[in-house]
Order: sequence, then C-alpha cells, then structure tokens
Amino acid sequence: MLRQAVCVILAGTLVESMSPAQDLPRPSPRLKAAAGKGTGESSGPAIPENPTPRQMQNFLWRTLVMKDLLLRGRVQSGEKKIPMVVRTRDRLIQFEFQDRPLQIRVRFAPEGSLIQKRAKSDTEWQVVTGQEKTKQVAGTDLAYEDLGIDFLRWPDAKLTGDDNVMMLDCWVYEANPPVESNYAKVRYWISKSYLTMIRADGLNSRGQPIKRFTFNSVIEAEDTVVIGEMKVAQLTPGTDVSASRTFVQIETVEKGSGL
Repeated sequence: MLRQAVCVILAGTLVESMSPAQDLPRPSPRLKAAAGKGTGESSGPAIPENPTPRQMQNFLWRTLVMKDLLLRGRVQSGEKKIPMVVRTRDRLIQFEFQDRPLQIRVRFAPEGSLIQKRAKSDTEWQVVTGQEKTKQVAGTDLAYEDLGIDFLRWPDAKLTGDDNVMMLDCWVYEANPPVESNYAKVRYWISKSYLTMIRADGLNSRGQPIKRFTFNSVIEAEDTVVIGEMKVAQLTPGTDVSASRTFVQIETVEKGSGL
C-alpha cells in the first residue's frame, strides 16, 4: 500500500533479518481484497472498478499509516553519496542526512502535509512553506514538495485511463497544483493490485515530463514490503532522456524509530 511506498519515498513490518532487494512481489490476497478483487475478506474498504480521484485520494490518505521503523540507506546523485537515516511512525517520517547538518520531518495529513527542517537534533524545527518547497534537497533531484507528496491531494484531478507499468495494470490520474509548484501538472500511476503508486511524472506547461519517480525494487520480510530503491530522474523535456538522476536506496531496516 501507499504507506509502504511513502516510507521510503522518500526515500514504505518488520524483521530482525531481511531478504535481499527484489522485483515487486505478487499481490497478496489481503491487497486484492482491499482492491475489491479478492475473496470477500473485509481487510479494507472496497475500491470501485474505476475509482474517481476523490475516492482514490481518500483511500490512500486513510491508509497512510507507517510502522515504527528505523531505516538506513543513502541518497546517490551523480558521484555524490549521502548516507541517510529514515525514521517512520504513524503519519510521521523523518530524514537525517549523515554528512551535513540537515534533518527533514514530514507529517502527512489529508488536509496538507507539514514539512519542517532543522540543522541538528538540538535546534528548533522550521516550517518549509511557499517557494522554499520547490527548492532542491541537499543538491539532489528531490524537492521539498516531493517529500510531502502534495499532488495526491490536489483538488483539480481526473482519471485519464488505464496503463501498464512494470507488467502491472494501473489507473492513471492527472492533477493540477492549486499552489506554487515545480510542475504545471503531475501524472501518477496507481497499481490496481497493490493500490500503490508505481510511478509519477511531473509535467511542464506543455504537458512534457520533466521529472519522473519510479520504484525499482522492494525488500520483503514477513508481513511487510519496504521500497528498496526509488529513482528520481530530471528529464530533458520532450524526451525520456535523463539529464540527471537521484537514487534513494534503503539497505537495512530495524524495529523502533526512536520518534
């Protein structure tokens, strides 16, 4: 579910030992039931055959609850490799960059995510607002607004059809920003089996993708799936050529975030 994907989007339970990162697993009966395709188990709210943007948004935000975890990994952008600790609990995710004085905290909520930053643990949190949300994080291809996944709540959204991504059938949605953003529109793909965002494209005013988020692998352990690697690519407008790329990679996961 989205709660597992977001867990490392940003880099989404858990175990003393994990299996290696692997391709996306087959959907479990529990996820199929939540999608309205299972055996009738009441494991989650049913999803219509073609959910409206409001129905999908409500489902995703209602299920966005993360387990109490400590994840270690890195952000790689070009030759730059930034060690990182990610802490998750309930609707809170905290990023701690280990090679520089920067911590970022995101508190997810349907009415709007609160994004904050500080230099280190003994300093006060400062709210990131307005134009600052569009700025890059630590010189990578990630922006602060990307961490808040605000486009999943933008009101002016529509279902544009079906598609297949990484051999998974998906619904495709498009949303227009009601506030200042790096994107004129965001197009995103939700897996019909996993009810998870598989890909998202930030578009320019001409409808051309300028940034692409994809999930390349997962780490599966017991009853949990954690995204092992996410790629963020800055695209040359009008092409699928990457001008630059950032990889968010999770290497180890432990119980207990400390939050």
